[in-house]
Amino acid sequence: MNRTNKITEAGLFSAILVIFIVGAFYIPILGGLMTLFLPLSTLVLTTRNKVSYVVVSALVAGLISSALVTLVYGVGMALIALAVGLPIGLMVKRGQKPLHAVFAGGIGAVIAFFLLFFLLEWTTGISLMEEIEHSFTMSMDFQDTMRETLTGFGMDGAEETFEESQQILEDMLYLMGLILPSILIIFSMFYALVNLAMAQQIFKRIKINYHPMGRFSEFSYPRHLAYGSAGMVALAYFIGNMGWIDAELLVSNFMYLFLMIFGFQGFAVLYFYLLKFFGKIPSRILLAAFFLMGGFQYVALFGFMDVLFNFRKIGVSKE
Repeated sequence: MNRTNKITEAGLFSAILVIFIVGAFYIPILGGLMTLFLPLSTLVLTTRNKVSYVVVSALVAGLISSALVTLVYGVGMALIALAVGLPIGLMVKRGQKPLHAVFAGGIGAVIAFFLLFFLLEWTTGISLMEEIEHSFTMSMDFQDTMRETLTGFGMDGAEETFEESQQILEDMLYLMGLILPSILIIFSMFYALVNLAMAQQIFKRIKINYHPMGRFSEFSYPRHLAYGSAGMVALAYFIGNMGWIDAELLVSNFMYLFLMIFGFQGFAVLYFYLLKFFGKIPSRILLAAFFLMGGFQYVALFGFMDVLFNFRKIGVSKE
């Protein structure tokens, strides 16, 4: 592909990114999907073009979008698209495994989100945590109004019920503030995973070589991740007990990450064994039901043990 064609292609993908940014701002519901897949155009362009062209394409898209939406939103969304799409695209281009690509894109997403939140707080004076607190406060105020209304109608049991609901909301707000960093990390990894999965469907059509993600029932982390995670949790307890950092904050975030990371593998193992006795559809229904029933900590522990001992070696999936 010559220089002129490369520039033309970069301009085309820049236009696509503009459409996604503007659509995400103005279109309800569908705009949410556009936000989710913002990095797609940058990701695909990276696998077919130079890094310099990709960076310029994203910056141009951000500036054009800013004229149609707002400066912070346009530039911020372009930054997210670049920070997630570029590292994933480079990993695909270099023949790296999907897990490495997701990790690289997730790190990019974390950095981009932190920069965006900082930019929003700097320009508006409102932080992410303040917005979360505001939404919870609105829910509590609404419950107070409902409690007063129902009590006025002589419904004596309403007082106790609403007090319990208020306590639940307060506990949720406290927990959200406590594990917000780890929630952001997990969401960033999910964001990168979704975009890589969608990009692979595009790669099939435009003849780009890539490592397929494989079946969910066969998913597994490398063993050293289990050792590293166990060491980080132990280190968190040690540092917390030494009083160097808030113990509850540190341990809560590491435990949340542990549960989410190894819970994913735990459900992959469950799905593997369900497929031995049921078909795909019944297995997925049972897996969803098990997820909704709770017990995530046990599934995560099971997933952690599977990383170490590979329980799936004793059987073969029917998928």
